[in-house]
Amino acid sequence: MKTMYLTIRDFSEKTGLAPSTLRFYDRKKLLVPECRLENGYRAYSEEQISDAITIHSLRNADIQIDEIKHFLHADEYEKNSLLSKWRQEVEIKVSALKIAQQYLGGLSPKQIHIHLVRWEDPITFIWHRHTVSRKPRPFHEVMILDLEKLREKGYKGNTGFFVRQLHSTGQEITGEVGFILTQELFLNDLPENGYLEKLEPTLFASMECSTDNEFLCFQFIQMIKQFEFVPKGQKLEKYESPESDTFHYLVPIMKQI
Repeated sequence: MKTMYLTIRDFSEKTGLAPSTLRFYDRKKLLVPECRLENGYRAYSEEQISDAITIHSLRNADIQIDEIKHFLHADEYEKNSLLSKWRQEVEIKVSALKIAQQYLGGLSPKQIHIHLVRWEDPITFIWHRHTVSRKPRPFHEVMILDLEKLREKGYKGNTGFFVRQLHSTGQEITGEVGFILTQELFLNDLPENGYLEKLEPTLFASMECSTDNEFLCFQFIQMIKQFEFVPKGQKLEKYESPESDTFHYLVPIMKQI
């Protein structure tokens, strides 16, 4: 039985895809016509209709061409893995748009104190845990000591000092001082109170606060609530140096993959 082929016009009518779109998919080797007619025109088979509609649907869902190629030739397990990955990516995009909507909706042209800060890549920290007395700049001394210990091991980073407060009781505060690990160290010789942690790409709400004005920090937390941001992890304080009069308060509001 002779195979019946569809011209690009007929195939366009059956799939709803414009001929220009079909030519584009052909050039990208995403949907190659079944054959070429004697006059050189593209010819498609009826069996390609389903693939054409699937490809176009995935493109409309913002899936990259290379990933669609992989999907079309994958087994069931791989297809499920790709679908799971794409769903996660869409969830992140939706969350990011929601945060953008909340941020822009809460901004005032007269007064902008809160900012969005994005860490695009995973970051490895070395943290040192301490319990210190409650006072202004409570982690000042241990910041200096921790950095000196790291310098002795060859640490050359200069990306600031990070603090995250864990809990407090009476006149004592327990927290961690952290530094971004910018090169390999002798990690088997870490101090007893030190450990490594990898933080994934994250979007933060941030505000510059004064070390002498606890009310400003409280105000920032209230602003987070007003923007309807939901914290997604531990809050960070970033200091340029132990002597800094200000620090950037970082509240994670979206984790990324």
